[in-house]
Amino acid sequence: MIHFDFDKDCCGCTACSNSCNHGAITMLPNKEGFLIPHVDESKCVDCGLCDKACPHLNTSTDRSQFSLESFKDKKAYLYFSKDSRRKESASGGFVFDLYKEVLKNGGLICGCEWNVDLEAVHVLSDSYDDLHKMQSSKYVQSNIQNCYRKIRRALREGKQVAFCGTPCQTAGLNTYLGKTDRSNLISVCVICHGVPSPGVWNAWKTIMEKKYNGKLVDVNMRDKSYKGYKTSYVRYAFTFPQASDGRIRDSHTSTKLRNVGMPTFLSDPYVFLFTDDLYLRHSCNHCQYKADQNGADIIVGDFYQSVPQAGNDGCSCLYAMNENGDKWIHSLDGELLDTNYKTIGCVNGMLWSSVNEHPRRQEFFDRFCAMTCPTANLFTDFLPLRFKVKKVMNQLGIFAFVRKFVLRKK
Repeated sequence: MIHFDFDKDCCGCTACSNSCNHGAITMLPNKEGFLIPHVDESKCVDCGLCDKACPHLNTSTDRSQFSLESFKDKKAYLYFSKDSRRKESASGGFVFDLYKEVLKNGGLICGCEWNVDLEAVHVLSDSYDDLHKMQSSKYVQSNIQNCYRKIRRALREGKQVAFCGTPCQTAGLNTYLGKTDRSNLISVCVICHGVPSPGVWNAWKTIMEKKYNGKLVDVNMRDKSYKGYKTSYVRYAFTFPQASDGRIRDSHTSTKLRNVGMPTFLSDPYVFLFTDDLYLRHSCNHCQYKADQNGADIIVGDFYQSVPQAGNDGCSCLYAMNENGDKWIHSLDGELLDTNYKTIGCVNGMLWSSVNEHPRRQEFFDRFCAMTCPTANLFTDFLPLRFKVKKVMNQLGIFAFVRKFVLRKK
C-alpha cells in the first residue's frame, strides 16, 4: 500500500490510482486544492501495484546531477508548424502537428483540455474536435483521470498513441506502463515551470465571474490574437444570461459572448503570480523528473528568442531523447531547424532546475484555506512592487514610447 508524505512529495500524477484494480485509491484535493491519493484500507489487498507505478518511489532523487549537460548527446531542433492554426498553440505548434499526424494514422491522442467547468483534464481521444481543445497552455495542474489505464489498453490493442504532459505526468505514465510494449507510443514532455493548484484556479474563476457578471466559458493563457507571440496576453471569454426579450443583461456588450483580453504581466494577477511561484505544488520545489528523468521520447518547449522564419506566431524547441523521438520529429511537415543543446538551454533553465518555494507561499495558502468566499485581494495583496511599477509605466505610455524609439533607431 502506497505511503509517504503526500503533501510534500506526491506530484499528483494519478499513476497509483490508475494502477489499483480494487478501487482502493481515490485522488482527492488536499486543503491547498492539489489532488493527492486517499487509500481505503478496507479495499486494499497489498498487491503492491501502486508502489511499482509511483514515479516518486521509482525515479532518481539525486537532483544534484541534473544539468544542461544531461542533453549534451541529444539531437536538438527548432520547429514551427506551417499550419495557420499554429497561432492557437502556445509556441510553434509542434504537438499540434504531431497529434494531427497520429490522428491521420488512425491513432489516439492524449493531452490537456478544459472541460465544461473549465477544469484542466487530460483526455484520450480519436477525434479532431479535441485537437483544438488541447492547444495552448493551461496554467493549472491537470487531472490525468484514468488516461494511463486507457493508454495501456490501447497499446495492448496495437493502437498508436501520442501523449503530452508535464515531467511528472510523463514520468507517471512511464512507471505505470512498466514492461508494456511501447512500440506504438510517442511520449512528449513539456518544459515545466511548475503546476498551480486547481483549487486556487477555481477561486480565480469565481472572482473573474463576479467581476464581469458572467459565466467564464473559455480561457486562453497564451493568446496570440492580440499582439502575436512576442507580447504575452491572456483572454477570458464570458457568456451572459439573456432577458425574456432576448436582450443581453450585461450593459458592456451587445453579444452573448464577451472576450476580455489583457497583457499577462501587466494586468493579470493569476498568471503573473503563477510565474512568480506563489501557489505551486510542494513537489515542484524539488522536482525529481527534470532533465532526462521522465522517460519521454521528446521534450518540447518555447523557444522564446524565436527565429525570423517563424514570424510572430511562435517557435518550439525540441530534444529528441531517443531514436523513436527523432523519427517522429522528422516525420512531420513543419519547418525544422537544427540547433544545439546549449542554444535551447540558455532560454529554458527549467529543463533541469526546480523553482524555489515562494517566501509568502504559506501565508497565501493560510488565507486561501480560511476564505469562504474568494475576493481579488487574495491575489492582489501578493503582487510584488515590480508588477505595480510596470503597470503604472504602461498606463503612462512609457513602454510604447520606448518601443517607438527602438524602432526609429533600427
